[in-house]
Amino acid sequence: MRWIVSLSVVVMACGGPDIPTHNGYKPKETKPWKKPKPIKFDDKMEAKVDGDVSYPEMRRARWFQVDLPQNGQLSLQLEITPPGDAVNDDFDLALEVLDPSFRVISKSDLEDEDAHELNKKKTLVDLAPGKYLIHVYLEGRMDSADFVLRAGFKPTNPAEARTSFPNEVPFVPSLALVPIQDDTPYRPVATGPRKPREPRPPPPPPVGEKISAHVIAIQVVAKGTLITVDRGTDAKVSEQMKVSLAGISGSFQINKCGPRTCTAVITATPDQIKAAGGGATLSP
Repeated sequence: MRWIVSLSVVVMACGGPDIPTHNGYKPKETKPWKKPKPIKFDDKMEAKVDGDVSYPEMRRARWFQVDLPQNGQLSLQLEITPPGDAVNDDFDLALEVLDPSFRVISKSDLEDEDAHELNKKKTLVDLAPGKYLIHVYLEGRMDSADFVLRAGFKPTNPAEARTSFPNEVPFVPSLALVPIQDDTPYRPVATGPRKPREPRPPPPPPVGEKISAHVIAIQVVAKGTLITVDRGTDAKVSEQMKVSLAGISGSFQINKCGPRTCTAVITATPDQIKAAGGGATLSP
């Protein structure tokens, strides 16, 4: 009996570490994105910042801000160093980029092709000037890590800026003839407040119609090149559709679609995509 009691005490004393029940943030830290750390570019338009994160210590995430002075391409590289005694198959340090309207335009987490990678690269092309947020965060409650974030900016040459003018400018239709003397019947003007008329939303394109898009992000993955293309909010796009790129033969199956973007893995290289101009078409 004494041996059984001693064994039970040893088992209780050797219990595993407690899993945090909090959300990884300090109680007073309600909106950490309001105070991001600015990333300053040097003369070569390059920057480097480092940091560390720890979910158990309520330092789950870090927020950074880059200010793009003009249109151009933003390149990001995240080098991750997890603690050697805590690495597991589920470890991942996630990364996402938000545009000036707080929309996620690029991300890397457990649902993406480069999950669990310790060296993540993102290339965002044709970005407009403005303030962009970079969010680095842990996904496991027992995880911690050190990291180095490198950023580079390449301005777009105004002579190479993408434009469709004047191809999309419609011709002015024939105007109605107006008599010299105004023959409009008199109508009394209504008085009092009037309820403004709500504009009608534009009709969505019918299913099966081709939709023009553009490549906004490029990322090298194990199976090829992962591209992110934009899409209109009213466009009916499904994951059963395919994407084709101008100047690149073949079409490729879409693997994921969100409210504003879709992704697909293609066999072309990033240089071929940039040389083709980034034009894309979504079709059934």
